Amino acid sequence: MNPGHLLSNRKAAAAILWTSSLIFFILGFNYPMLESGFGIGPFTFKHDYIYLGSSFNYFFSRGEIFIGSILLTFTIILPVLKYVLVLLALTGRHYRRFHVVMEIIQKWAMLDVFVVAVLILNLKFDSTVIISRLGSGTSLFALSVILLMICSLILKPKRDQVPAENK
Repeated sequence: MNPGHLLSNRKAAAAILWTSSLIFFILGFNYPMLESGFGIGPFTFKHDYIYLGSSFNYFFSRGEIFIGSILLTFTIILPVLKYVLVLLALTGRHYRRFHVVMEIIQKWAMLDVFVVAVLILNLKFDSTVIISRLGSGTSLFALSVILLMICSLILKPKRDQVPAENK
């Protein structure tokens, strides 16, 4: 098979994954991560939805700057940076230059999922009085992270494709 054709197929697949991941990422912020409230049996007295975008605002408003900053960094700043770098790789612009940055971000890629998991564990209770259910935003966000990881792995140059000065 022609190596150029194979590379073209890889880029097409990566572009589809990148676009899908971006859509799921945006949807993950627009749908609630958790549904919480207070109730007894079928009666609910208070009902709230917790969104990923508002979760770090919650911590900032309570003076928890460190936790709010970690949530902001690993759920918005680093993923957006990774989307930009992967898009640059898809367009063929200076991917090798950003390869080191991508490798660093890849090492921290699962931390955003970990942060969401800790947030869910912090807010999820097994109680007949406290109601806590996972929202669709959690699944959408996790799916976006997984698709973006697969996309960046597809675009990662193989050892024999990296020029000698970058080895």
